[in-house]
Amino acid sequence: MKKKNRALHLDISAILLKYDPMDVGAAVIESDEYDLEAATILSRIKEVHTKEELTEIVYEEFQSWYGKDAVGKRELYEKMAGEIWEVWHRYNKEAA
Repeated sequence: MKKKNRALHLDISAILLKYDPMDVGAAVIESDEYDLEAATILSRIKEVHTKEELTEIVYEEFQSWYGKDAVGKRELYEKMAGEIWEVWHRYNKEAA
């Protein structure tokens, strides 16, 4: 993984862990709990044009990993996606 993508991946993973939508926080010893989810979000992020589209992708990925009934409502993912959106744009600005 390229250095820039690795840093972005780690930042996305940290955001997911901060919001901890699957409530694993108390059981987490490792900070890589959401690395796989971050990787799948990162693999799709280039197709995103709005925060709303990113929210949908984040929500879809969590549904894919944990099942539709386990992830809660889409609205729970809006702030998380908003932070990922900001990080994504910061990395793109730095790369330009």
